[in-house]
Amino acid sequence: MLKQRIITGLILAILVSLAIFWLPNAVFDQLALLIIVGLGSWEWAGLTGFTHQRTRLAAVGFNLLLAELIFFLQPSLLLVLCISLIAWGFILFLLYRYQPTTLDYQQRPWLLPSLGVVVLISSWYALTYLHALHYAYVFYLISLIAFADIAAYFSGKRFGKHKLAPSLSPGKTREGAMGALVVTLLWSCIGALFTDLSLGGGLVFIGFSMLAVVMSIAGDLFESLIKRQAGAKDSGNLLPGHGGILDRIDSLLAAIPILTLGLFVIGRF
Repeated sequence: MLKQRIITGLILAILVSLAIFWLPNAVFDQLALLIIVGLGSWEWAGLTGFTHQRTRLAAVGFNLLLAELIFFLQPSLLLVLCISLIAWGFILFLLYRYQPTTLDYQQRPWLLPSLGVVVLISSWYALTYLHALHYAYVFYLISLIAFADIAAYFSGKRFGKHKLAPSLSPGKTREGAMGALVVTLLWSCIGALFTDLSLGGGLVFIGFSMLAVVMSIAGDLFESLIKRQAGAKDSGNLLPGHGGILDRIDSLLAAIPILTLGLFVIGRF
């Protein structure tokens, strides 16, 4: 399984890197739309009660059309980021109060699908701005979260003793999270050195990078919550050894708006 996971991960890394560096903005935006909003919505719908293929397709079509409409109207980036942050603030609340026996999501079947609309579309919209600003920011963000995942896995394996969120993801440990923060702090410092930011701007960049890593953990845990409610191990089976698309982008969905907001704060937009 680990070998298959590594092979799939390397292939994905190559394909994603080629898309980031070589595709024009317009092509990249539409490809990201299909992957994040299209495939993401398909899996999200399947996990949140859309059991019939027609209803899942309807959910995907609705999200794609809404995303394209928003992209056409070009609302303020700050407005979209604020909506996204409100949604993620609510998600943090859901994670904090989660109990395995909760019936909240059965009693409110609209809740998780509605959050999916906001999370998927707002993250994709922010990503289009990042790529238009400079493709290196997209590469930096993806590498930041990849380093966080790798560091969390190995430091958790080596030092993990205290569970981070046992009711949601028993395999995650506080030691793994600390390992992720240490490694990504070093990477964010390197990233700041390659920008033309002032010292203050660089510190803000590092701060928002670290906040993005923290939120990426929340994104991972939120997908675990959704899968637990659905009784599913993975969001899908599209990627051998990795599960589905959401299993790969759950952390990014939470991190994208945070880093984008950081760049907004330092005047990049």
